[in-house]
Formats: sequence, C-alpha cells, structure tokens
Amino acid sequence: MTTSEPTSNADATLGEILADGVVLCVRFRDGERVLDACHAAIRGGLRVIEITLTTPDALHAIAELSKVSDVLVGAGTVLSIDDLDAVQSAGGRFALSPVFDPEVMAEARRRDILAIPGASTPTEISHAHVNGAGVVKVFPSGALGGPTYLRAIRGPLAHIPMLPTSGPTSDTMADWFAAGAVAVGVGPEVFPEDFTLEGVEAAARRVRESVDRGR
Repeated sequence: MTTSEPTSNADATLGEILADGVVLCVRFRDGERVLDACHAAIRGGLRVIEITLTTPDALHAIAELSKVSDVLVGAGTVLSIDDLDAVQSAGGRFALSPVFDPEVMAEARRRDILAIPGASTPTEISHAHVNGAGVVKVFPSGALGGPTYLRAIRGPLAHIPMLPTSGPTSDTMADWFAAGAVAVGVGPEVFPEDFTLEGVEAAARRVRESVDRGR
C-alpha cells in the first residue's frame, strides 16, 4: 500500500508539528538569553520552537535556529503580511497568531508557509477553518475554561483540528489530549521568572514526557 506525500511545504510543516505534539512558545523581554534558553529546551526534548516577534532580536534567533538539524522553528504574534515576510525571510517555517486575519492567511497560502491563526469562540474557530486553517490555535485556552471548554466546543466542531495554548502544563497534559487537542502550546512552565538553563532543560524534559504519555 502506498501513502500520499504532503503536497506542500506548509502541509509538511503541519505534519511535523502534529507528529511532535507540542509547540514551545518563547516570549522574552530580554533577547540576550533567547538562543541559550532555546538550546536548553531542545536538549530537554522540545524541538518545535515558536519565537514571538515581541521578543527582542526574534528574527535573528529564528535565523540561527533554522540552521539546527531536527529543530522546527517559526514565529508567534504574526499580525501582518510584513511580519509574515520577515519570518519567512529569516527561515521560519510557520507563523502563529493570537487572531485570525484572512489577508495573512491568504498570503501564507500563496507563499506556502504554514499559518496557524488564533481564535476563541466557536464562530471564530469555524471561520478560521473555513478560510483555510489546517489547525486552529485556541487562545487563551486556560482562561477560556481549560480542557472542559475545549471538549465542549469540539462537540459540534470535532472536524476542526485544535491546538490549545496558554493553558496546558505537564500536570494537565493528559486532560487536554483527552479533550481533543491535536497538539498543545506551552511556555511559562519552561521559562519561569529567573530561570536557569538547567531548570529549562529539566522543565522541557518534564513537558516532553507528559506529552508522550498523554497522547
């Protein structure tokens, strides 16, 4: 039996994210430690890295991490076509956003880069999916009600792949996947205030193990 290959770079990127199961969001106020912190998280087993464009020198960090084998790097807080252009030029393979912008989605399709829009309500989630989102970021999933909320909206929208962010932790990972998440986004647990690189690696390993157990 033969299997079909991804038809585009965006499809291939989405497949890698879904296979891995977890996206690490990197949002720093200080850009100096970004690369060291990302490498610590990679050593801990988190290899899909989203660096938000609000992080100082985000594009430089994306460019550097794009050279690392077995690491899939992209950007977060992508709010415009100019942002999308900068991310792709830096070597980023995906673009996450807290919102859905149809113009950004259309341009991402034209450029063959994976765009993952954010949405909160069933209407927003459905609208993003109808307009081409292969997976929808449910944001902020913890504040919206956690796994209970995800399970409720997936009742009528089970055909839409959903990636909750700003909510999942290693302690609750199994609940999120049981509620229907196809992958999750994490961040603060790996990068708490005054983190150490050793602590980042240990937290990343804890998240990796909880994802692998919970799926």
